[in-house]
Amino acid sequence: MPAPLRPSEVEVAAAAPERKPLARRDIALSAGLYLLGVVAAFGWAYDLFAKLFDLVHNRCTAKRDFSVQCIVIRPPASALWGLLIGGGGMFLALVGAMVLASVAAMTGRRAWIWTAVALPVILAAGGAGHVLVATAIS
Repeated sequence: MPAPLRPSEVEVAAAAPERKPLARRDIALSAGLYLLGVVAAFGWAYDLFAKLFDLVHNRCTAKRDFSVQCIVIRPPASALWGLLIGGGGMFLALVGAMVLASVAAMTGRRAWIWTAVALPVILAAGGAGHVLVATAIS
């Protein structure tokens, strides 16, 4: 059996603020913004994945004597940095928004702020990755 609370502990327990209820509008707005971020991330990921094939394939030409001559081109470092910045930045923004929005919602704060902050980060990371990878393709 637990020991009874001392009077000072009872005052502290009584003075503790009550948890705010979850606001449905806030949760719906947060979910909508997060879904918009996921769609934007998939769009940039599709773009980066398509550019990846331009980077890794060899340039081959067929000659008249039915031989094939291939030139192996090593992609520049900016292509790797573009893939890391684009993919990694979008991934971190999505995961961070999900975690921070869920914590904010459970503590009674505004959850949509974190998903709204993540949306421009996703767009900027995807755009930076696109520019870096596109400059590497000749």
